[in-house]
Amino acid sequence: MNMDVFNSMVNAMDAKPEGYEILIVEDNVEQASLTKLLLEEYGFSAHFVTDSSEAMQTIHSDKPRVVILDLMMPEIDGLRICKQIKTSSVTSHTKIIIYSGKMYDSDRRKALELGADAFFLKPARANLLITKIKELLHHPIQNGTYKN
Repeated sequence: MNMDVFNSMVNAMDAKPEGYEILIVEDNVEQASLTKLLLEEYGFSAHFVTDSSEAMQTIHSDKPRVVILDLMMPEIDGLRICKQIKTSSVTSHTKIIIYSGKMYDSDRRKALELGADAFFLKPARANLLITKIKELLHHPIQNGTYKN
């Protein structure tokens, strides 16, 4: 194989997808990768970032329709990110799913007060997470099931 062709293939695999629907904000690379793979299995286009500062830049520039957001992020925690998303005129329409290992009811209440559209504890049942995403993206229902 020609080295230029090989390099362009590698660069294409590493490139951020254009027009993805879902951004995963998760500092654990393995968790983010698994969530991305799950979403792709169900036909969604997804991308992830592992840094809260990068998350805000990516949300403003790429305008994903849904953000799956971990609460326990270094630098800027998920609640502050949620508030920033929902109070910005550019991103206030963005749907937010909090996906966290924190089991405190106060975190759940605060996230929903700040505008989160859903709150799931890790590990969430895949079918519930996928159903909520489809609902938030307004995918049509056919024969009692969501159609992707």
